[in-house]
Amino acid sequence: MCGGSAFAAPARPDLVEAAVVVSQHDGTLVVTDVVRNRGAGAAPRSTTAYFLGQVRVGGRLVPRLRPSATSRASVTIAIPQSVAPGSYRVRACSDVAHRVVEGDERNNCRASARVVEVADHTPPVFAGLESATTCIPGPAGGPTRSTPYNLKWSPASDAVTPPGELVYDVFQTSVPGTETFSTPTYTTPPGATTFTTPPLSDDGPYYFVVRARDRAGNRDANTVERLGANLCV
Repeated sequence: MCGGSAFAAPARPDLVEAAVVVSQHDGTLVVTDVVRNRGAGAAPRSTTAYFLGQVRVGGRLVPRLRPSATSRASVTIAIPQSVAPGSYRVRACSDVAHRVVEGDERNNCRASARVVEVADHTPPVFAGLESATTCIPGPAGGPTRSTPYNLKWSPASDAVTPPGELVYDVFQTSVPGTETFSTPTYTTPPGATTFTTPPLSDDGPYYFVVRARDRAGNRDANTVERLGANLCV
């Protein structure tokens, strides 16, 4: 054929996230998104994915869409523990697997206007109390005396709270293994690695457990118990 022939380029779809709305209920998100095909060709079935930061937290299937057609759906998502505590916008990306040949591959994602807060639920890492000592000079068995106990430990570590902002809950009892961990006997100032109790009478033994607590209120669960020792006998 003289002069050859011209072939028109095939009409291609163009999937975009037209809207992303999120509501949060503690550790659960409800994500509502709208996928629109604004291209000239039909789009086959695809997958939309939702992200918090770089972590994929969920998604949905999108049906075949004709040109100008839309797909709207809501998905309930439990925030996984792999998402670090912090503030995020939910990012929705259509055709996340890149299986649809589109006219524009650079416009598939949109972020929510609302910010999602991911709370810290991980307790500090703490080895527990190292020593509990006092000094009561003289022979035992005389008049009842009172003296403070000095508690010492190495600092705990936490993924979110700096060491200088961790506090330590001290639990005291006179019978081993009977600490009431719901209610600390004492709480230290932030960043402490020692604590001195008020004067305690020498008419019985004292046992101590110390647990670290972060800014979010997460407390470690160590059970390292130390008997208060008199270094001056």
